[in-house]
Formats: sequence, C-alpha cells, structure tokens
Amino acid sequence: MRNKKKIIFTSLVLALSFSSVIACSNGNEPGNTKQPEKSAELKIVDGKIEPAVTITMVRGEDPTVKFKNGENYMDNVHTRWAKETLGVELKTLWTSASGDGSYDTKLKLMLSSGDKMPDLFVANQANTINTFIDSGKLLDVTEAFDKYASDTWKAAVNDDPTAWYPFMKDGKKFAIPVLRPTMGTQSTLWIRQDWLDKLNMKAPNTLEEMEALMDAFVNQDPDGNGKKDTVGLEIAMKDQMLGAPMGDSSWIFGLFGAIPERWYPSADGNLQYGSIQPGVKTALGKLNEWKNKGFIASDIALHDFNKVAENVTAGKVGMLGGESWMMVYPGSMLLASNPTAIYNSYPLPKGVNSENMRTVGNPYSSAILISKDISEEALQAFFHYQNALYDSYISDDPFIFKGFQDGYDYIIQDGKANMDEKQIPGGKTPTMKYTIAGADAVYPSKRLEANLKMAKGEALTNADLAALAPTGILGIDDTNPLEHFTTKAILVGTEQTDTDVPEYFQGPSTKTMLSRKELLTKMQMDTYIEIIYGKKPVEEFDTFVQKWKSSGGDDITKEVNEWYATVKK
Repeated sequence: MRNKKKIIFTSLVLALSFSSVIACSNGNEPGNTKQPEKSAELKIVDGKIEPAVTITMVRGEDPTVKFKNGENYMDNVHTRWAKETLGVELKTLWTSASGDGSYDTKLKLMLSSGDKMPDLFVANQANTINTFIDSGKLLDVTEAFDKYASDTWKAAVNDDPTAWYPFMKDGKKFAIPVLRPTMGTQSTLWIRQDWLDKLNMKAPNTLEEMEALMDAFVNQDPDGNGKKDTVGLEIAMKDQMLGAPMGDSSWIFGLFGAIPERWYPSADGNLQYGSIQPGVKTALGKLNEWKNKGFIASDIALHDFNKVAENVTAGKVGMLGGESWMMVYPGSMLLASNPTAIYNSYPLPKGVNSENMRTVGNPYSSAILISKDISEEALQAFFHYQNALYDSYISDDPFIFKGFQDGYDYIIQDGKANMDEKQIPGGKTPTMKYTIAGADAVYPSKRLEANLKMAKGEALTNADLAALAPTGILGIDDTNPLEHFTTKAILVGTEQTDTDVPEYFQGPSTKTMLSRKELLTKMQMDTYIEIIYGKKPVEEFDTFVQKWKSSGGDDITKEVNEWYATVKK
C-alpha cells in the first residue's frame, strides 16, 4: 500500500546497489582513516593563497567537454584562473575516458597496484566509490567539511542532507557529494502540441482523458501521412522498468499508486519494494490493454532510451514522460526535419483515486574522494577553491567568474552577457566542466528560485544572475529558444512536487542483494513483459510476488530496513 503520509524528501537518492569490493593493496580496514597532519593556516591575501598550493588529481574525460585555444584538462582558462586568482594550482596527473568505463578501471588498478594516490579525484560509479571507501585509503571528510567548508556550501548541501548517505560508512563521511539540481528531473507529460491543435483536443487531466487522446493520436492520422504509423505513448522498458530520463514509466505506474524498482515507505514507516505492490498489477493489466489497442508500440519491450529518441525524432510519438530538457534533445533533432513539430510539457493527469507518483533524480551527480594522505595545505586549498565557487550565491556580481568565463561561456557586451554561439570567438565552450568536480557549483534552492523567475518571465536581479553564474548561462539565451521549453518544464514540474518519490534505500548492496538481485530482477522483468504482451494473465503477478518473497526478497527487505533504521530521523 502506498504510504499515505506526504513524502518529505524532495529528491531521489539512487541506491548505490553495487558490490563493495575491499581492495587488497594495503590490508587497511575501512576505519583506518588517518587524518592529515595539522599545520598552520594558509596565508591568504585578497582571496589568494600565498604562496600557491598545488592539488594533485586524476580525471575522467567527459565526452561532452570542448576545448579551444590549444587547451586541455592540464592547462586551460579555468586552471590558470584558479592559480592566478585563488593561489590554487590544479595539477592533473592523468586522464582517461569515462564513457567506456576506462577511467573507473584505471582507478581500481591504481588502488590494487598500490600506486600513490592523488590528493583527490571524482567518481560517479557506485562500485568504484564503495571499493575506495572499503579500502581505507580515503579521508573521513566529516571533520574537514565542518571546519573548512563555507556556510554557503554547507547550506547548499543541507538543502537535502540525504546527499551524504551513499558516501557514509559507520557514521563517517568518506566523500563529498557533487550536488545537482533535482527540479526538472521529474517527468512532466510531453505532448505533441501541433497534433493537439490539429485534432482540436486538450491536454488530459484524467486517466480517461489521456486514453482518449492516445486513441486519437493512433487512429486519427495526426501526422497527416495517410498511414496508421503513430503511437499514443512512448515508454522505455528494455531490461528495466525505470531509469530512462526520457520515456520514463514511473509516473504511469504511479497513476495506480505504486512505483516498481524503488524502495519507499509503507504505511508503517518501513521501506517496501515497489515492484511487488498491488498497484503494479493493475498498471500491468492496463499496459496490456494499451498494447492491444495499439496505444503503445508492439515491440515496446525492446525500447530503451536510444529507441525512444529515435522514435521521437522520426515524428511518431504523441506523448511521453521525460525530464525538463526533452525539447533540447531529441526535440531539436525533430525540429530539424519538421519545424512545426513542438512538444509542450503539461502536468501529469490524475490517476485511479486521484493517485499520482513519480520518481525524482539524485541530489548528486558524483562525489569527490580525498586521499587520507593529503597534506593539510592541499586540503585547505581545496576548500578555499570550492568555497570561492560557492561565493556566487552570496554575491550580486553576475560576472563573478568572468576571469575564466568571458570569451568561453559568453562575451560581455554593453554590460551584459551575450551567449550567442556565433558571437563568441571560437564558439561557446562551457567552462563549468573544467572545474575539479567537472560540474557547476550547485545550491539547489537558490538555483531553482532563479530558474522559476526566468520561467515566469520575471526580471532577474543581479543576485539572481550571480546564482546562475556557475553555469555560465546568465539568464535566457534568446539565441537558443529551446531553453524556454526547459524552464517552462521546470515550472510545470513544481506543480506536482508532492508526488515525487525518491529512492529511500541509499546504501551499498546488502548481503542477499549480492547473491539474489540479478535473479529477482530477471524474474520481475519476465513476469511484467509476459503480462504486458498477453502471454500470461494478470494474475501471474500474484505468483511472481510470492516467488520474489521466497527467493530472497523477504531477506533483502529485512536488510534494507536494518540499514534504513540507521539513517532515518
């Protein structure tokens, strides 16, 4: 049964449900977290450390990063700014591709071979992070963060303190979360506006109205080609029901009061696994009905993120759930071939008994891991650097970072930021990806406030622009109208935040998960697909639930709640 109490978390913390492997490089226990030797405070003059202090790191190569002017990870406009302005020299020892897993492989090899660790590095793969936490090589950052982080940075993390949980062990914090905005990661309902207008229909407010709209999108030739080749609703469900930021199915199940593949509180306050809840059974029956009517694709079980993007680009999809950037990608690709094809975002329709549930993204994108052997000077220099990035949230200077952004993210003309790609020498180059974290410094509530003002068309103050400064996007870029769709979707998403369901289990894999999760996941997907495809009656769901419980599910539920008892307030 769905927890009837309003969920108090505002963002999903995705469970780090991977195997934790204890590295054998030095035989250290996880609790052996030697603190760096203390020394005098650094000398800082006008915001600059004198003499400069070097921080060593290694980096994963983000495939979306662009460089110009002969720059690279080792030497670029941001690293030079950090040294010249802050007295912090960022020294990258090596880089490796992150998209194919090479970076994580090299990190683990560094650990197992006993190579000297850099002062710090960033990781976003759960098993890699857990391996390092278990190795005893990392600094317990609890004391350092409390001592050296600015009040602003602390307040940003406190927007959602659960961001710490995946990086904690035995009550200690072994990594610092790299925050990201969560508003906009929830699904809104994206509908082809040109099809709505052509059919003289409106966005649905109820499940029944949504079904009527799907019927029209399938049977009334909305693309005007004389063929029955469109689908009413697109979903990504290959190999798993959730996880796709476009083609999300969480809200569909949420119409019936449950979300599969998520742990969230039941009425008694303990965590329950959504995949076995009664509402899922009803939803599967409805999906089977929609498939039989042609509302969803006949090969829906083969649709993943890439297939959804392909179908949207081909102009065959009437509606889908997705994050706020949907019109940027793949919407821009659709527009390239059909300039009148527009998706607008709308609130989710009301489900059975006015039910609504949907997932919401992590409050973090990755984590900064610090070596327990870092020098006190380098540790302080790191916090000096990070605090400086967070100073934008207590500033009214929109160009607080112009020292590395001007000429890259924008050019300053007549006291304003011109973000037109064509006007920036060498093209637009997002410098936030040059930072240690590889991302902008995020204060979620402050960023959301500025974004909502943009979405409402309200004038932005200099303080608002300064809050946007870490992104290098100082207000709406009128040369890129698709950004308007993104901010509008964020605004629409705020109308239903009481339906947001985060992942409440945030720990590493439990003992039984390690041995049984793969089997249970396959059992779930086989049952779901067989019901949706009509190969098994919907009553097969009840048999699945009993098998899930007896095949390790009950043990996993017990273990998950044992972990939950250690963190819930």
